[in-house]
Amino acid sequence: MKDSTHLVKSALAELVGTFFLTLAALISGTPYVVGLTLGVFVYAIGAVSGCNLNPAVSLGLMVTRRLPLVVGALYIMVQFAGAGLALLAATFTGHLAAHYAAGSPLAEFLGFGLLMLTVVAVSDKNVPQAGSGIAIGGALAAGLVISRGILNPAVAVAMGQVLSPATWATLLSGVCFCLLYQLYESKEKPAEEDAKQRNTQQRFSQMRSVPRAK
Repeated sequence: MKDSTHLVKSALAELVGTFFLTLAALISGTPYVVGLTLGVFVYAIGAVSGCNLNPAVSLGLMVTRRLPLVVGALYIMVQFAGAGLALLAATFTGHLAAHYAAGSPLAEFLGFGLLMLTVVAVSDKNVPQAGSGIAIGGALAAGLVISRGILNPAVAVAMGQVLSPATWATLLSGVCFCLLYQLYESKEKPAEEDAKQRNTQQRFSQMRSVPRAK
């Protein structure tokens, strides 16, 4: 019962977060507002759902087993739903951004890769929790500026760019960069363990070399 309640809360958090993130993209059309919005929601709902707010992020985390398949699939569905609701809400405002389009496949791939690497680093607690929102929001803003793209399949669909690189290139990037981080992490852990073992042996040798009082 507790698990199902938490899953509902997590899905609702993803729905609301993606709604406002997409709304920011549709109305503002600027990477800084979108990055700031994501950063705010990392602090607001990060402890509830992990604050994916992006199908490509959820897919990457699912492939590397950082997110259960059932949970990830539910997240992706509600993210697209949240983006659709944001489009509906933005239409009534009458102030849709005029210049917001997908970048090239390579731009979307690399721009999203910057965000994905940051998300995984935060997820693996390699970034202090206090700076998690700043790191992820900043990574999105930087990725958007570099790529001049969208970097979010749900937002891209809401903008009517269903077949653009913002949908498929970002999904591919999420998988590739998550696996790349996984490979790097798997190489780092044995090195860290070897270093710890050497330090332990050195301390033990020093203890043995200390002359005992008679």
